[in-house]
Amino acid sequence: MLRTSTQVPGKAKRRAAPPLMPWGVRRSLLSAANDVGLKSREVLFHAGDAGDGCYFLRDGVVKASVIAKDGQERLLAVLGPGSLIGELSLFDDQPRSATISALKPCRLLHISKGSFFRLADANPQVYRESLKILTRRLRQTNDSVVAQGTVTVAGRVARAFASLAQGLGEGRANGMILLPNKITQNDIAGMAGVARENASRAINDLLRDGILTREGNFYVIARPDELEDMAEI
Repeated sequence: MLRTSTQVPGKAKRRAAPPLMPWGVRRSLLSAANDVGLKSREVLFHAGDAGDGCYFLRDGVVKASVIAKDGQERLLAVLGPGSLIGELSLFDDQPRSATISALKPCRLLHISKGSFFRLADANPQVYRESLKILTRRLRQTNDSVVAQGTVTVAGRVARAFASLAQGLGEGRANGMILLPNKITQNDIAGMAGVARENASRAINDLLRDGILTREGNFYVIARPDELEDMAEI
């Protein structure tokens, strides 16, 4: 997963992406896992499906989305290698909260609910590391809630692009970051929690200011540090 430099003079650095689980914990989980492959655009599971375990994304990129009341797909997040997927259903026995589908070919490992709890009961560190993951997700949700009330529309759109850069971004020698998937204004609006018209205006402003550019159908983050600066809460 691409990590961009986010150090901005005079400002706090955005919360860094956390390290993966310790190798010993991952090894115990992966020893009980089964390989799963996804083709590009193939669905791993749908929102509302019963949860039968969780997945560890080894290679590739997936998106989490939901269908809104107007029938439009709303992009929630883009997840890259090292991500744990579907872990909520392990603990609350509720249906899947989002649809997960591949943006490019993926290799995953599936850990069944029964296997997970057998391993966790034998090795309590599995529980501790799982709690850390859930806590990070809660902090991310808290940040999003705070952003809804305190960050401008432009800042929320910048946060959406920064999130996409972490999951999808391909770094260039000149420091720019290519998002090599077709991202729509509806996608950005859904991630930013703003109306599509407002997202469109903010994107046009970013393009006009040269913070974003286009390469064919794809967005390029031309000035990542400035984008991160705008995304600060």
